[in-house]
Amino acid sequence: MHNDRGKTVHAPQQERSKLTAERILAAAEQVLASATYANFSMTLVSTCSGLSIGGLYARFPNKEALLREVKNDVLLKLEGELKEGLCGAQDLTSTIRSFVRTLSDSFASCQHLYAFIFTHSAGDSRMRERGFIFHRRAKHLFTNSVLRNTSTASFSTEKLDMAYEFIVQGLLMRVTSLGSVGSDEYLYDGIPTPRNYSEALVEATVLYLTNDKTTSQIG
Repeated sequence: MHNDRGKTVHAPQQERSKLTAERILAAAEQVLASATYANFSMTLVSTCSGLSIGGLYARFPNKEALLREVKNDVLLKLEGELKEGLCGAQDLTSTIRSFVRTLSDSFASCQHLYAFIFTHSAGDSRMRERGFIFHRRAKHLFTNSVLRNTSTASFSTEKLDMAYEFIVQGLLMRVTSLGSVGSDEYLYDGIPTPRNYSEALVEATVLYLTNDKTTSQIG
């Protein structure tokens, strides 16, 4: 590229650094998507990205620093997918279906990656907090969309809280279970497909929200 005086103008260092970081993250996510976390290493990421191991460590000082950024990157993308999907929802059922399918389809497409994202946090408070931030944002998107698209209905905070838990905890348990086993391991019979499971979850959530009976308190 040249300026108006004919001199060569190189890409800013900041832009090159950003592209390198994106390349590393894409490679790390690819490694996690194709293998269990136990097999993850900086050497594998270096090979996958085509960058030297020295270049990798120059950008990320250790494996945990890279994994934290992977989690942040994946959850930001998932949040964007939820926002985009909910934009087209027009009623309660389409809102629930959009939210459920977006999560279900994303989880099913990269089970090993998401199993890591939602389980590799026990010893890292920063990674745990990043997960909580995602849940707060996702719940806000879910709640606002339900209320916006069902103006003739009234849902208590308790019901909306419970509906979010139905959806998210069910899908998280499913992806962490399926994404933590090898392709040659047998789980059990009758595991529904992602689409069948998501449709049943949509139906159950809509029925729960539209049930006029109040949720009983146990205590």
